[in-house]
Amino acid sequence: MTFKVLITEDHELYRDGLCLLVREVLPDASVIEAGDFAAAGAALAAHPDIALVLFDIHIPGISGLDGLKEIKTRYPALPLVVVSSVDHRASIQQMLQLGADGFIAKTSSKAIIVKALRDVMEGEVVIVGGQDGAEPATLSPRQVTTLELLALGLPNKEIAAQLNISPATVREYVSDLLKLFDCDNRTQAVLRARQLGFILD
Repeated sequence: MTFKVLITEDHELYRDGLCLLVREVLPDASVIEAGDFAAAGAALAAHPDIALVLFDIHIPGISGLDGLKEIKTRYPALPLVVVSSVDHRASIQQMLQLGADGFIAKTSSKAIIVKALRDVMEGEVVIVGGQDGAEPATLSPRQVTTLELLALGLPNKEIAAQLNISPATVREYVSDLLKLFDCDNRTQAVLRARQLGFILD
């Protein structure tokens, strides 16, 4: 059976680029393109065997995160990865809460996107956010959750209780986050993460 990928993206040049990357990762894939939300809905209805959706939340025919919410409500088991520029009003955390299976920033390099797509194909949740042209930060869902709890000002002990892990593991997560965002303390890391859209305002 042919592996079908739906690319929902209104910018033709970027859509063409994504098609090339998908075929590089999956040479035998059948790529279906949609330039607006109506076309995406029609494609999903016509091809119930679509195995992956690469979805830009800013697409004609729907507002904000409503498109993501609608697709995941109709097709909850369908893997969907948002491929978009980080939007401070629509953070990565919100996308994950609405059911997105990952996020890839449009500003990521070709090599990063290819690796992310391969990871997605292996069933991993991939989160790659752009960092002003620098090497993108790739966070696990657990790290994103830790960031959100840090933003609430919770100490390690409370974060550990919320995540059902040990305080030592939380310390490791926090240390990793400081390195990822090149920060000296939690407050700086939270500010940087918020700027990049990894956590809610």
